Formats: sequence, C-alpha cells, structure tokens
Amino acid sequence: MRIVIADDHSIVRTGLRHLLAEATPKAEVVEAASGDNVRSILAAVPEQGAVSPDLLILDLKMPGIRSLEDVREIVQMAGRTPVLVFSMLDQPDEMRAVLAQGVKAFVPKSTDQKLLANIISLVLAGGTYLPPVLGGLERGNGDGRPAALHTSAGRFMEGALDTLPAGLTKRQQDVLRLLAEGLSNQEIGERMGLNLSTVKSHVTGILKALNVGSRTQAVLALRRSRDTAFSDR
Repeated sequence: MRIVIADDHSIVRTGLRHLLAEATPKAEVVEAASGDNVRSILAAVPEQGAVSPDLLILDLKMPGIRSLEDVREIVQMAGRTPVLVFSMLDQPDEMRAVLAQGVKAFVPKSTDQKLLANIISLVLAGGTYLPPVLGGLERGNGDGRPAALHTSAGRFMEGALDTLPAGLTKRQQDVLRLLAEGLSNQEIGERMGLNLSTVKSHVTGILKALNVGSRTQAVLALRRSRDTAFSDR
C-alpha cells in the first residue's frame, strides 16, 4: 500500500505519518510539500511505471494549489486513486465547492485523531466521507441518494447484513443500511417513519452490538464482516 501525504507544513506531515504508521503499518508513505510535488508523483505513474498511490491526503492551502481548478486537475491526474482533503477550511460552502471537484472525503483539521484514522480506513475501503456540518447530503451519486458512503462502500452493504451479530434486529439492520448511505438521524426517521428518539435508540443499539464507538466505525465493522464472510466461501 502506498499513501501520499501532501502538506506544506512538516509538522502536519509528521503527525499524519505517525497516525498512518499505527493505522496502516505496512503502508509506504510518500511526502509532498507542494502542488507541484503532487503532480510530479502522479505524473510518474504512467510515465515511469511507478506504482499508483492507494490514497492521496491533500492540503489545500499550499504552494501550487491556488484554485478549485488546481484541485480538479490533481483529482483527474490521480485517476482511480482516492483523494482525501485534509484542510483548515471549515465553511460549508467552501467544503461543497471542493467536494464538487471529485474528492472522496473532506476532513477538517480539527477532526479527532481516532476519527481521522477511521476515515482514512473508510476511504481506503472505497467509501467517501463528509463532515457532520454538511449533514451527509453533499455530492449525490445521480439517483438522489446522499453520497457520504456510496459507491463500493455502499455496495458491500448488500451482502454483509447476514454476517452481523445475532443481536442486531431487522430494524437495526435497516437503520445501519441508511447510516451507510450517509443519512442523519432525522433523515432516517423521516425515511422509516420513526421519531428521532427511536432512531437514536436504534443507533445506540447498533454501536453496542458491533462494539464500536461511532457511526463510521459501525460501517467499517460491516466491511470487516463482509470480508470475513467472503474469505470463508
């Protein structure tokens, strides 16, 4: 596994490198301090036969990235490599504008370290992530569904529910499916005809049954269940 960290502050790159060493200890980490460094790394893949990165963690405020067009160019150069933006930007409109360029996740730099590690694992698994301030509604996938955990992260839901702990009820499975689509508790309640307190109770039950501490971790647990089930076939 090869991960590129692009940030013009060495202390941020060092912090991310340590986090990745714990979360993905076998990963090769490549550092870049500017947009031009990133372009050189990505250009070397087709031109020099280099291995494509499995993930690009990209800061926005650094030399060589001056506009949304620069972000779009890097996303296009990255091809199948998912781009996770790790930025100080915290305004919803700015986040939406960046997400519209095709990045797979937008993570504010104020995000808790443990959650960031989970988000990185989620994106490596094929999922996408939106910060809570956007409500999981940004960048749909063309059929009206929210995009917070669609594409391959959404598809693995289909074959994994039977592998979940026996204590997870059918209603909790339905709630978990909607969590994986990125819906908020309020939206889940509207979709299922439940009041907000009932949805919160189901979410709490899901986290307890899966022995996890967050919604993101619940979806990651589902992926692990899927992988285990497939490996036993």
